Amino acid sequence: MLTLVTLWWLLFWTALGLCIGSFLNVVIYRIPNDKSLRIPLWSACPHCRNRIRWHDNIPVLSFILLRGRCRDCGVPIATRYPVIEMAMVIVVLMLLDAFFIGESRAGLRPQNRLGMTEGLSYDWPILVAHIVLFACLMAMSAIDLEHYWVDIRFTNLATWGGFVFHTLWTPIHSTQWVRPSDTTAVVSVFGLVGLGVVWLVFICRPHADPEDYGERDVPLGDFTQLESITPSQAPPSLQSPSRTAAWVCFAVLAGLWLALFVDETGAGTLRHAGRGLLPLLLFFVLILAESMIPRESDHAIVEAIHDERHEARRMVLMEFAMLSPAIVMGLVGLAIMQGDGEWAGRISGALHGEIRLSDRGLFRNWAPLFGFATAASGYMISGAIGWAVRIVFTLLFGKEAFGAGDVHMMAAAGAVVGWPVVLIGFFLTCGVALLGWVISLPFKRTRAVPLGPWLSLGFLAVTIFYSGIIRQPIIARAVDVVEWILRGDVPAKRPGVRP
Repeated sequence: MLTLVTLWWLLFWTALGLCIGSFLNVVIYRIPNDKSLRIPLWSACPHCRNRIRWHDNIPVLSFILLRGRCRDCGVPIATRYPVIEMAMVIVVLMLLDAFFIGESRAGLRPQNRLGMTEGLSYDWPILVAHIVLFACLMAMSAIDLEHYWVDIRFTNLATWGGFVFHTLWTPIHSTQWVRPSDTTAVVSVFGLVGLGVVWLVFICRPHADPEDYGERDVPLGDFTQLESITPSQAPPSLQSPSRTAAWVCFAVLAGLWLALFVDETGAGTLRHAGRGLLPLLLFFVLILAESMIPRESDHAIVEAIHDERHEARRMVLMEFAMLSPAIVMGLVGLAIMQGDGEWAGRISGALHGEIRLSDRGLFRNWAPLFGFATAASGYMISGAIGWAVRIVFTLLFGKEAFGAGDVHMMAAAGAVVGWPVVLIGFFLTCGVALLGWVISLPFKRTRAVPLGPWLSLGFLAVTIFYSGIIRQPIIARAVDVVEWILRGDVPAKRPGVRP
């Protein structure tokens, strides 16, 4: 029975990962080229422009059957497509392993004789939230590696996913997840209201019509007004990644799949650390290989930073001013929670108030306000860390030191994984990105480093190994310091992290 259950779930999540990866390929190709994701709804060969048949569009399998070439024109298909699809499956299986098989994350329901089925019935929202997050991070990373920019529509989607699924997921066994104290929760929600005010002012500001100035821009995503690819243009890059990289991805995926099946069915005992580190090493090599490829955007981004250096300090000061309503509202929330009145007690009671719709499954011990506050605290604290780094170091060096898109990535990740994962992942990213830059120097000498892919790798690594990392004395002390700043006290016992 357990063998069939395990086989079913592994096949299900593998198929889901392949479908997500296939869609990410469309996103990665169309968005940088200002093409619509809706028009056309079908895929086409970028060289001959012929519509791809449904049986030629099956993730990975079609690439193998077609021997990596278009059926109509015979032009080689970029290896990027199967690599992205397999990479997404690997990420999904890594998360499934960490949450339900290897059980390396606290705050999730332990397994019973039914294996993953019962755990997924309770905790599927947090798994889906992580899949949405890392799918967005993968798309952003691929675009950032080539173009040095981050589309915040991805971060917005990941943020919404974090808030929605955390609001749904508050089972009693999740107390060991990254949960905020009442004070931190209220301050974060009040600060979020301040950000909402800034957002409303921003979208309601008057816009200048480009036609008044004799200019006309093509709307983003308007496929009918964009110049389409002609057969004379070169197809997507065939050298990056290589066919060898695709075979390595396939080998890692097959090995991970087999290891999870063996471990879950009890046929053998395998260490979670080994099957978690190998995919991370694969992603490191893939990012490093992509970073070594010289591109025109390498010089363009360096020149842009150099040209804007005189405005950098004024820019971040304006950004700080835009964040001031959130800071003020956060201070208001702090004053309320530390006051002597009854408001603090009433707010805490409402925060933990349960809505009972069912005594089974998802809605057991359902406290939606507390779930919403969990996402809010992760979003606000992670975003505050990112903005602090950007503002302080830009003022210090006189040029943009940390991209605004990277800050949005940190905030979105915090809404899903929690601020301690983002904080630890940020410091891990700094070391890994520096190592990657040093290794790539003989192949591509550029001062610009696309940080998005390294941030994504850092967040994934800490998410997978969080319970082991947080038990390290230095890391635990660092988290305690942040907790002291947020709460004013340090917890005497740490079953999990409760800021």
